[in-house]
Amino acid sequence: MLISVLILVGLAALLILTTEVGYRSFLWVRVRERRDMTSDEGSSFVMSSALTLLALLVGFTFNMAQSNYELRRDLVTHEANAISTAHLRQQLLDTAQRRELNTLMSEYVRVRMGFSRVRGDREAMETVGVQTGQLQAKIWEATDRALETPAGQRVSVPLLSATNDMFDDAERRYAAFDARIPSRILRSLLAYAVGSALLVGLTLAATGSRHFISTSGLFVLIALALSLIIDMDNSASGLITTSQAPMERVSKMIETVLQKPG
Repeated sequence: MLISVLILVGLAALLILTTEVGYRSFLWVRVRERRDMTSDEGSSFVMSSALTLLALLVGFTFNMAQSNYELRRDLVTHEANAISTAHLRQQLLDTAQRRELNTLMSEYVRVRMGFSRVRGDREAMETVGVQTGQLQAKIWEATDRALETPAGQRVSVPLLSATNDMFDDAERRYAAFDARIPSRILRSLLAYAVGSALLVGLTLAATGSRHFISTSGLFVLIALALSLIIDMDNSASGLITTSQAPMERVSKMIETVLQKPG
């Protein structure tokens, strides 16, 4: 949370300060040259055009960040559904194999839920990846043994398919975690915002206007939009997180089955 607040405050301060620099520098030049402060025609049009283009760029970048966020959110649901499907098909096996797989699946869900908790800690994420791989190997071995039984033979194809889907969705979530807006786009957007703020300051000086409160409010809103984009795109440490409710429901379902006798 602190990082997100600092980004917002820093961006707002940068844009307001840039506007002030543009205003004062142009004002100083005009005073030295003793020219009319209201002589520049078309300055307001240029400023409006620059701010309009900035709004379009912000909207375009916001859409990219939202798409990445929705991808991560949907993959959580997909993985939870795949785990649930595999678990339900495992219940058609013999008692011994079913109990072994239920225990492994319970542990597997806990590890997968930990994937979202580690977030920006790359070392912890690698640990979760190793644990995921080890449990996948154990689940596959247990499934292979279970398919040798009469009960396993009749569900072999559906169970193998569901298990493969479960493993594939885990890998997709790793890939989606690194799906970000290209840094060049974010840098360009920030540079354009600063340039627009400078142009606003120059235009205000050229027209003899001040409007400090209104322009400061405008750039606070722009900074808020930029910080929201960065926050939404940063799956590692942003305030906007992906809900783990689907995984939590699957975990409760498996735990309920484990607690049943037999």
